[in-house]
Amino acid sequence: MGYLDIFLLLFLGWGAYSGFSKGLVKELSSILGILFGIFLAKNYYSFLDKKLYKLFETEADFISLISAIIIFLLTIMIFKIVANFITKFLKLIALGLLNKIIGALFGVLKSTLILSLIIFIFSKINNVTNIIDHAKLQESIVYTEIERINEIIIENNYDAKGNEE
Repeated sequence: MGYLDIFLLLFLGWGAYSGFSKGLVKELSSILGILFGIFLAKNYYSFLDKKLYKLFETEADFISLISAIIIFLLTIMIFKIVANFITKFLKLIALGLLNKIIGALFGVLKSTLILSLIIFIFSKINNVTNIIDHAKLQESIVYTEIERINEIIIENNYDAKGNEE
């Protein structure tokens, strides 16, 4: 197990701790925000893409990625605001330890989704700039497992040619 595996496992461990601290309600809404963010970014980035391309007139792939990131982040912010309102109402219900344990599981799930997004963006950049040798990345057990998850939830649903209609 290399340094990359240790770093990725620490990130997942932090997700478990964070989920345990926050509890199920906030973690679930956070995960839903990420999933809806991916869905909305995937399906609607081309609309923002066209507007940004007119503003900046730069590489289409770069603008497509920026458009998807903007939509993704805005969706997460909206879910976070809604989750805070819901949490205030749900604080009346004391779920106790079960809330925290299930929150930890959802924290790991959320961290996996976040790592998947980071690895997706990093791999796009790394393909162009070769920051880290591809063979080195494939030595990492955790990285390759998250890449497999990445293929399922992101790459099969992402088209980098959103503004070429």
